[in-house]
Amino acid sequence: MRGPGHGPRHGGRFFERGGIRFAILDLLKDKPRHGYDIIREMEERSGGFYSPSPGAVYPTLQALEDQDLVTATVEEGKKVYAITEAGVAYLEEHKDRARDHRERWQSHWAGGREGEAWEAVDGIRSALGEVRRAIRESAGDEAKLKEIDTLLKDVATKIREAAGK
Repeated sequence: MRGPGHGPRHGGRFFERGGIRFAILDLLKDKPRHGYDIIREMEERSGGFYSPSPGAVYPTLQALEDQDLVTATVEEGKKVYAITEAGVAYLEEHKDRARDHRERWQSHWAGGREGEAWEAVDGIRSALGEVRRAIRESAGDEAKLKEIDTLLKDVATKIREAAGK
């Protein structure tokens, strides 16, 4: 089971096969980045609800480097990746697939940090933080933890119903 903040929130894979490579190349078009920055930026753009695992990002970066689609330099002890001309050409050659992956991302995260959908995501993130704090504060109190468990199971059922699942 995946921990909080990792993987898709709707079941199944978040990216279709090969999709993360397009997401990474798109991010590198903006500016050179190190692997952790790529992870952090994807998490930020999703309001904290999606964070690719290092086990997905770093092998993809290595494969992109092996294919000469990105280059890596070491800066301050960190490997920093930049898209190459071949990487830009690859995105152009596969622009339909790249666009499909970008649209899929935007449909999941409402295209940015604005509007009612983003306010809802921000509210959900805040509520989850409150749940984590309550659990930490209840550590060692079996009765409180059982009560929280019961409440969360009820809420999870209602959320699945609201989501139509």
